[in-house]
Amino acid sequence: MAFTPIESGVGGLLIGLSAALAYLGDGKITGISGIVGPFLRGVGKCEPMKDGQLWKALFLVGLVIGGLVNLAFNREFSYPQALDIPVARYCIGGIFVGIGTRAGRGCTSGHGICGLPRLAPRSWIAVPTFMGIAALTVALTRHVAKLDASGPWGVAELQWPPKWEFPLAAALSSLVLAAVATCLPSKARSFVSPLACGIIFGLGLGVSGMTSQAKVLNFLDFAGTWDPSLAFVMGLGLCVSFPAFLMAEREGKKPLCGQDCSFERPKKSGDYVSLVLGATFFGLGWGMVGICPGPALAAMIPYLVGGWGPGLSFGLCTLLILSSWLVTDRTISYVNSRQLPEVQVVKVVPADEQA
Repeated sequence: MAFTPIESGVGGLLIGLSAALAYLGDGKITGISGIVGPFLRGVGKCEPMKDGQLWKALFLVGLVIGGLVNLAFNREFSYPQALDIPVARYCIGGIFVGIGTRAGRGCTSGHGICGLPRLAPRSWIAVPTFMGIAALTVALTRHVAKLDASGPWGVAELQWPPKWEFPLAAALSSLVLAAVATCLPSKARSFVSPLACGIIFGLGLGVSGMTSQAKVLNFLDFAGTWDPSLAFVMGLGLCVSFPAFLMAEREGKKPLCGQDCSFERPKKSGDYVSLVLGATFFGLGWGMVGICPGPALAAMIPYLVGGWGPGLSFGLCTLLILSSWLVTDRTISYVNSRQLPEVQVVKVVPADEQA
């Protein structure tokens, strides 16, 4: 897999644009696990398809559409081939990713593209944790257990000239979508904006190479032939999302959706034990299979179209990510509901002191 800074950088810009548009326009955090998990929870509770639930549904539809556009015009780069690894590994990896993203409340997009620019201590702890655990997992599977092949130590060969045609077309199309979503009247934009954000995010995942398991694992393989492409995804994504989130932090700032809207503000600190445990589980799963929630959803149909061997295993892994998120969510809710209420200490004041 070649080193592709231009393609991956453009993809990162698109992911950052999606995050910025969703937050400034609708006040929504584009953490994929934080969108699809609560959406499925709401479906299970038969919540009406309106307001936040509708926004999540439209975003996810857009994410799948973006993945299909990559399948049609950028298949060789976006979906080279699902990894031919044991089904059991896909299953364990998917379960770990699902547990980790729920317990840690985020993944590469929620903590990385959205949490870091909010200057949230939780995200600044989570990102190095899951990145380090994922890299350690790849080192163990490739260089200790010898389960996977790895190239000689060094940096992947630079692909030059870059394949710029589709990334440029995706970038221009995304700018048009963002402009349309911003300029429409409020009622129309409530439908168009989440769909546009999802499409832009899905395009960015494919353009960047995040949907290629091999590219992800080569990025995490510091002891082999390291492909630094995905560093450009995070770096350039933050170049767009950072100023957008800082702007939103201004006092009195409101999303474009109107005075009745407000910014989602997940807590920035606290609950560090579950955060680190969740980030650790996520890093283990990510390092085992090279799949996180966003790319899983965008790539499931394209990989199933590509073949019923590894593609079917990829689809199974995606389903296990979603089901594990829901099971973990229900477990956490049950444990929280069973906790004893805090005992209130009442100070008894003597009568003479009361007088």
